[in-house]
Amino acid sequence: MKCVRFQVNKEKKYGIIKDSLLHELEDSFFFTSEKSGHTYDINSVELLPPVIPSKIIALGYNYKDLVGDRDKYDEPVIFLKPTSAVIGHGDSIEITTSMNKVWTEVELCIVIGKTVSNVNENKAAEYIFGFTIGNDVTTSNIMDRDHHLARSKAWDTFCPLGPWIETELNTDNLKLTNSINGEVFQKSSTNMRIYDDKKIVSHLSKMMTLYPGDIIMTGTPKNAENSIVKGGDVVTLNIENLGMLTNQVRLR
Repeated sequence: MKCVRFQVNKEKKYGIIKDSLLHELEDSFFFTSEKSGHTYDINSVELLPPVIPSKIIALGYNYKDLVGDRDKYDEPVIFLKPTSAVIGHGDSIEITTSMNKVWTEVELCIVIGKTVSNVNENKAAEYIFGFTIGNDVTTSNIMDRDHHLARSKAWDTFCPLGPWIETELNTDNLKLTNSINGEVFQKSSTNMRIYDDKKIVSHLSKMMTLYPGDIIMTGTPKNAENSIVKGGDVVTLNIENLGMLTNQVRLR
């Protein structure tokens, strides 16, 4: 089932996509599946980021094709992106002339469905509502000491999410690509991840409480730092059986 947040006449709504129609829900899809009776053509509404998370947790170095073949893999790096960075499908990624280099990263994102803390791996899937696509936009850091984390990844518009949440998805072996102006820069599969969904949720829940709507960005494959964008470029992220997230880059 595809779950969306959307806007009609400046009014924000929740819905599900079924039989090529967008069905409005009475409340958030976290709370109800009851339809209001109103339907829309998906192309006639403005899609919003599919959730308003309390936090965005991101993993780095979680793909084997990025870190290289090893007998034993280290646990992924963990960092946070601010919710102020979130934009939706079709919104603009804004960059400035002071940014020497900006690149994009395709990521499968977990959407948490229920509050969870300190959960075992064998029960972690019970707390996953679904999955969406995320773009961990990053810029070169002028300060070497914090590498490319907060100063590089926390800018407004640097976390496109969408276009919807898919609640029924086997994520074991999904193709994912990152294209800029139609040219593919990243191409891999989720089978290259070091930590899978259940291990990720269990691991993070032992550090922090996860709430409904929280986003976990599960890492990006190789060649992200060559996925460089400039003003006017169009970035399209595609994940098999999930959809396509598209954003244009705007220089401000």
